[in-house]
Amino acid sequence: MLKFTRRTYTSLNRAGPLPLGNKAQQKEMLDLIRKKQATTAGDTSLHQDAPKKVEPEFKGDVNPKTGEINGPKNEPVKHNDWSFGGRVTDF
Repeated sequence: MLKFTRRTYTSLNRAGPLPLGNKAQQKEMLDLIRKKQATTAGDTSLHQDAPKKVEPEFKGDVNPKTGEINGPKNEPVKHNDWSFGGRVTDF
């Protein structure tokens, strides 16, 4: 005969650490997580592996090469491929 164990944790339905059996350890862990989140909330630096933002080719609203007004700041076709935000797309 098979015996099934039913979990009644409501926190398993959302992202986060699994609950510990010891309430004191659980409280300590949650306090450490909240403290870490509070210290990194104001940090706006990106991870070292994050892609860098593509710099615009010109400043202002008028493209000096084409004379286009309010157009894209970077040429979308480079190396015979369309690129958006530094990523190349293929159709």
